[in-house]
Amino acid sequence: LDHQEHIVLLTLHHIISDGWSMSVLVKEVAALYESRVSGAESKLAELGVQYVDYAVWQREWLSGEVLEEQVKYWRERLGGAQVLELPTDRPRPAERTFNGAFEPVFLSEKISTDLKLLSEHNGVTLFMTLLAAFQALLSYYSGQEDVSIGTDIANRNHSEAERLIGFFVNQLVLRTDLSGDPSFSELLRRVREVTLDAYAHQDLPFELLVEALKLERSLKYAPLFQAKLVLQNTPQRTLALPDLTLSILAVDYVAAKFDLTLLLEETPGGINGNFEYNTDLFDSMTVNRMARLWATLIQAVVTEPDIRLSQLKEKLLALESEEKTLERARLDEQRRKKLMGIKRKNLSVKQDSLVKKGSLPSGEPMPLVIQPASDDVDLVSWARSNRPSLEADLLKHGAILCRGFNIDLMTEFEQFAQSLCTELFNENGEHPREMVTGNVYTPVFYPSDQHLLWHNENSFNYRWPLKIWFSCVQPPAHGGETPIVDSRRVYDEIDAGIKKRFMEKGVMYVRNYDAALGLDWQVVFQTTDRKVVEEHCRRTLMDFEWKENNSLRTSCVRPAAIRHPATGEMSWFNQAQHWHVSCLDPATRQSMLALFSERDLPRNCYYGDGSPIEDAVMMEILDVYRSLEVSFPWAQGDILMLDNLLAAHARNQFAGERKLLVVMGDMLSYAEVAARRGISP
Repeated sequence: LDHQEHIVLLTLHHIISDGWSMSVLVKEVAALYESRVSGAESKLAELGVQYVDYAVWQREWLSGEVLEEQVKYWRERLGGAQVLELPTDRPRPAERTFNGAFEPVFLSEKISTDLKLLSEHNGVTLFMTLLAAFQALLSYYSGQEDVSIGTDIANRNHSEAERLIGFFVNQLVLRTDLSGDPSFSELLRRVREVTLDAYAHQDLPFELLVEALKLERSLKYAPLFQAKLVLQNTPQRTLALPDLTLSILAVDYVAAKFDLTLLLEETPGGINGNFEYNTDLFDSMTVNRMARLWATLIQAVVTEPDIRLSQLKEKLLALESEEKTLERARLDEQRRKKLMGIKRKNLSVKQDSLVKKGSLPSGEPMPLVIQPASDDVDLVSWARSNRPSLEADLLKHGAILCRGFNIDLMTEFEQFAQSLCTELFNENGEHPREMVTGNVYTPVFYPSDQHLLWHNENSFNYRWPLKIWFSCVQPPAHGGETPIVDSRRVYDEIDAGIKKRFMEKGVMYVRNYDAALGLDWQVVFQTTDRKVVEEHCRRTLMDFEWKENNSLRTSCVRPAAIRHPATGEMSWFNQAQHWHVSCLDPATRQSMLALFSERDLPRNCYYGDGSPIEDAVMMEILDVYRSLEVSFPWAQGDILMLDNLLAAHARNQFAGERKLLVVMGDMLSYAEVAARRGISP
């Protein structure tokens, strides 16, 4: 791409490689690169055998009685197996097609942990539990009690094969009997027996199996199974090489090898993956609903492991019926508005009767929920006419959720924010995010499989927004909530001794700017002039230190809590949990501390006098946030308004496309807050 940035693309035919091989290949290339750069001898040991040796051995071994025994087992096991007939949105083509798409799925860390505990209790693996759940879902959709699905198996049964690059992977057919209305625990026992037997007979290559069974072939269907489950657990190699910053480039892939494939992977934040589906058979809405039903089924079996399949099917039927009713209602409403050409009325009258105010089903005072009393309420006009009462509601509750209004977020969201705040913040900042309009952005990127901890926006800076608005253009398939916490209650519930220490000392935020660590100072301060940086630091009460290699370290001390300029209430207002190294996930923390000294971490925080903040103290603070968190699923069209001083916000992990917009405004500095209270900063 240029002198400093490159893309390396390696294309291999599947006949010579598999997923396991890719990990071996990356490891060996990394070792050879390190040796070449350092001028040292290669540390790679010679292989005892090559892939050709394995191929010759397999051909000799898999013959005669061994081959006959393998074929006999599978012939008996798969005799009379049924084709899986899932209800499709379109007639099945006369010949198989491979046009595909993905529907993301996600199971939270808690549900994933519960699944593992359920597996251990029943003496099965996590894969077996996921297999049982998937077969139960397919049985619900197809109405069949004889369900066969495929899976991949590494097929490296000899230690000599673990270091080889080549095609070893095989496909197994897992056929389970779901008749007799078994409990899920009983189904797990059946799946365990089926899976272990298949593992014991995994050596017969799939193409030989198809040939040996002499199946009546059809161009409409894949042979032996039409759905597949894969739980990825091949060894992963971290990309790390001297003086290089490496990342994996995502490549679009839209081929569907089967009617339906569930591809899953364990991550630190939970189990996530995709439903890969054939778009000539299924609509995206159908598979999206299927993904939600799968998540519901998982939740049901971890809550009640002895639930019977008939009871599971009743739950799924009720949920599917409800979702279809809602979908029909939405479509009918769209048709009604299109046919009648309804134009929304411009309501400029101040009438509280136009909206309904309440709370979430949990009854929490935060957020206040405002909904229209009729379909034709113009939210922007209503907000302009009711600004004083909205301001009072925001100060009381700290957060307001506007839900159910007919508003075009892409064009009217900024107008809504301006109805309550004439000064919007139009600085895009240092982090990559998409600008929608002059003042409207998408949120700062953060990996979807990680939990973004609670924080008051920009509270580590000298200047920060008092108001923040979020709007939901597209809610994700799963997760992605924006939990909120009342910062006044955090202040009240933190241990008195901890609070006293923070109030007396404040919080010192320390940051190192270096391209090797994250972002360099030229990007953050948007200048290459050191004098401009130094002037900015002095103006915002920030200390600075120029380091070797043209890098920079800054530090600043900010309050841990301040009084609200309008209400006078004390609020816990800082980002210690975003900066303190103990709040990183364990793997990331270990990696960072292995790479950098504490002083050179990209960012960290201390008490205001520079003394370390104890890990146990941070864990106690996190527990307070966790206990006070209020969360709700996003709905399309939602607008969440926060007083940034009264409400901290977070973000949960998610799967699927998630599109939110954000606006910030009413900028304040710590000095201005102090001045409004009539005290020295």
